[in-house]
Amino acid sequence: MPDFTRIYARQEYLTPGAAETVAIVAETVHPDDNTWLLDVGSGKGEAASTLAGEFGCRILCVEPYDAFVHYSTAKFWFFNLRDLVSLVRANGRQIPVRGDTMDAAYCIGAPSIVGMEDAFREMTRAVRPGGYVIVSDIVWRDKPGELTNDWGWVKGANQITADEYGDAMEASGLDVTRLHLHGREAWDNYWAPMLAVAEEAKTTQPADIFFADEIESQVALERRAVDAWLDYATFIARKPA
Repeated sequence: MPDFTRIYARQEYLTPGAAETVAIVAETVHPDDNTWLLDVGSGKGEAASTLAGEFGCRILCVEPYDAFVHYSTAKFWFFNLRDLVSLVRANGRQIPVRGDTMDAAYCIGAPSIVGMEDAFREMTRAVRPGGYVIVSDIVWRDKPGELTNDWGWVKGANQITADEYGDAMEASGLDVTRLHLHGREAWDNYWAPMLAVAEEAKTTQPADIFFADEIESQVALERRAVDAWLDYATFIARKPA
């Protein structure tokens, strides 16, 4: 398993366009100190820290990866957010929250990791009627069909267009109201700190050339895929009242 803690050591957000998606959550939901948010696949807790710190809203974070659970817990304590943000270790396919209780749910980059059907079902269940579900994920401009093994993780990725992704959300009982496609700069900003980690691995002593090559090869692979087929998108949907 890749050492995600080390790979993402220089960045708090773990997906392209994450900060922009957080801004979309804020402008869509208008959270305040009476708002409850559900953060599925919360990663290093940066989205929750940003929203709770700025708006005083309450957030339940769900994250399965132990290293990020510990990191986020420390972050929430450091920024004195422990009375606003709660964190549970769970995979997002069965969220420990009553139905129709959250004002909004968001999942930044993780629906395809959790499992789209399960993620959409649980977020829809958790959100009150009239509440929002906002997710970001990879979508495909074109479907190339079966890929060769040299495409790595891209070979096994679900080839789904933005329209098909929106249809999947609507099939879970949501009304998709807006689609935002992130620009290429979102990918470049995402890769830059990873490449900085690779450079450090090559230049510090003892050098870890293998780890640096692993990161640089992965970024090169993803660049090829983005140039050919991939976009990053944020979907804004609402549960019918």
